[in-house]
Amino acid sequence: MAVTSPSPLLAKRKRRHLLYRCLLAGVSSLIALILAEEACRLFIPEQASIRFQQDVDELQGLQLGEASRMIRNDPELFWKLVPDTRISEDAWPFFGVISNGHSLREDQRIPFEKPTGQTRILFLGDSCTFGYGVAHDEAFPHVVESMLREKSGKEVECINAGVPGYTLFQGYRFLITEGLRYQPDLVVLNFGWNDSGMWDHLGDRDHHAILQAMQPPPSLRSSRLCQLVWGYWHKPDSGDANPKNRPRLLPSEFAETLEEIHELLEQRYIPLLILLWPMKMNADPGIPAEARSELQNEMTQFGQAHPISNDPPLGGLIDLVPLGRKLVREHGPQAVYFDAGHVTPMAHRAIAEAITDHLGPWLPNQ
Repeated sequence: MAVTSPSPLLAKRKRRHLLYRCLLAGVSSLIALILAEEACRLFIPEQASIRFQQDVDELQGLQLGEASRMIRNDPELFWKLVPDTRISEDAWPFFGVISNGHSLREDQRIPFEKPTGQTRILFLGDSCTFGYGVAHDEAFPHVVESMLREKSGKEVECINAGVPGYTLFQGYRFLITEGLRYQPDLVVLNFGWNDSGMWDHLGDRDHHAILQAMQPPPSLRSSRLCQLVWGYWHKPDSGDANPKNRPRLLPSEFAETLEEIHELLEQRYIPLLILLWPMKMNADPGIPAEARSELQNEMTQFGQAHPISNDPPLGGLIDLVPLGRKLVREHGPQAVYFDAGHVTPMAHRAIAEAITDHLGPWLPNQ
């Protein structure tokens, strides 16, 4: 018996029906994904990094819990300043202008595109650069800007990218992800305090590698659902529950990061200046004047080996320890220091004068 083939009309109807079913399935799946995405955003809070939570715990341990409101979790830098933040002038040690729209301690927007004829200096650092205990315009980056403008008559923009709690590694990652977009003519580093902090058995580099492994591809990172699924499947092994703590940056890692920053800037012909911050112990008359911590020694060696200019000859390091000792001799420690390392407005101004004097011969060539 001969088998008759379906009529062309019937075959066309079947294809149309199959197409309709596929389309319906696709639309249904899309709607389900949209609903799942909205549910994730509504009911599942964004996962904060371990480092961010540790910083919040650190602030609370220092009786600075209110300061945790001025930072937010960041998948690249662990945390950043909350944009456009202002705190009451009556508060302390963080008050007044905290950040502009780009999370810099500035009272105005700074465009990424540098205006013609302007010289830009990008200051990277921790709470000492940010200006713990002082107003934003009393912190030394702002004072340097005023002094350089007054002495040179040139248009100078000093950008304060200091963030409380930052290590050199975080400064490096900021430079890569955002700092270079400001087209700086000079980068100034001021780190070495938080780097020695022991928060857990992993360093900042380890935590950063874990965070990046848990992040979906860039095209999917805006989706909370993708973040959750990717993070679940790429969650690292917790390992030993009671490992021995270690510094956030080992001295070898600190030195390696300095080299990486220098290489990054050298490729763009941007000089690097390192500040050796005067900790209170450095200014103690009972401590030998030449005494430095291990990280301070790393910075000294690096800065001496990498001048910011050969014509005129200008070193890549400003050792502020002698200045700190001088200020303590003349005014006493209470007039210079709030605590073990944060300095008063008077000291910020003296530090700004030292930086301005150092950069005086460099600026005319910019």
